Amino acid sequence: MRIAFLTNYDSTDVGNWSGLGYYMAKSLEQQGVQLIRIDCSVRFSLAQLVKRKLIKLCWRKIQQPERDNLYLRRMAGKASRQLAGRQYDIIFAAGSLPVSFLRSDKPIVFYTDATYDGMISLYIDRNKLWEGCYMQGNRAEEEAIHNASLIFYTSEWAKNNAVAHYRANPGKIRQLCFGSNLGSDISTVQMKTLFDRRKKTLPKNFLFIGVDWVRKGAGVAIETIARLNEMGMPATITMAGCRVPPGFTLPSFVIHHPFISKEGEAGMKKLRSLYENADFFLLPTLADCTPVVFSEAASFGLPVITTDVGGCRSVVIDGVTGYCLHKENFVADATRRIISLWRDEELYESFCWQAFYHYKSELNWDAIGKKAVTALQGILK
Repeated sequence: MRIAFLTNYDSTDVGNWSGLGYYMAKSLEQQGVQLIRIDCSVRFSLAQLVKRKLIKLCWRKIQQPERDNLYLRRMAGKASRQLAGRQYDIIFAAGSLPVSFLRSDKPIVFYTDATYDGMISLYIDRNKLWEGCYMQGNRAEEEAIHNASLIFYTSEWAKNNAVAHYRANPGKIRQLCFGSNLGSDISTVQMKTLFDRRKKTLPKNFLFIGVDWVRKGAGVAIETIARLNEMGMPATITMAGCRVPPGFTLPSFVIHHPFISKEGEAGMKKLRSLYENADFFLLPTLADCTPVVFSEAASFGLPVITTDVGGCRSVVIDGVTGYCLHKENFVADATRRIISLWRDEELYESFCWQAFYHYKSELNWDAIGKKAVTALQGILK
């Protein structure tokens, strides 16, 4: 099978889109697929940049030039020129943008974690968005969905939005989570050693990884750990990736690491060490689709405590591999759930093993690549 793999960035660079395009391509190649990598990125025009600035200054509105339909048509045009004369069976895009206005006699497939409408509902106040931008964003998404022969979404939430908002055909949608981007492959024996050590560890160490302090809920995470300590449950939290807001003093139970890049082995080794030395993964995110850190936490058998937003529930199995809680009463609910796991070793170990098994069956790129290729072979038949 020969696949034209489209991205609007360099897919050989693990630093782009959290490494997802890089690992997505690698997972296909490991299944024996011949990949033709196409970088169809185009620059924003001067007119687009001026328009965004004027809309922000004059109307205090957000304008997203990457959703501009003329811009996306230029992207599709560049892709068509690079595909001309090449031999391939399927066009596979990481995200819907590269194929929104692409026309081809070959099957088109894309793999993403959200629809445009779903992302807007999570991340942006509609009142702050330029109406023309919202219309064009929806038009582009609708074109991509209806042109595709097959769509991979990472969650039931994304799939349901595609069906409800864009009238997508459910029959051409498959759910496929993103895998761990840490390249870890811990054996069952190693995992058991980790679990045995965790049972004896005090204070319990919670891991938080996220760049956006506010959106990822860093303050809520700290408040949760403070509450546990107040209740006589000794706990620390290791926070990585986020920048501490000016004037905010971190409590003594916080261990802070700035952004850690996955582009070098040193950064990967450091991140793996943080996961290995944690007892729980804590992320009270306010808005997320399907965070890759959940797959990474599962690869180390860590129970995840998070919020029930976006597609989180499709990666964290509530009550089995972790808990997906309401944002409104997160601290109280989280402390109660954590204490129940903390005090019940058998229950805690069950969560750890279930998370690890979930990684082995669903949340690793090898398994994902196999499932993707099977589905791709289906549309070729």
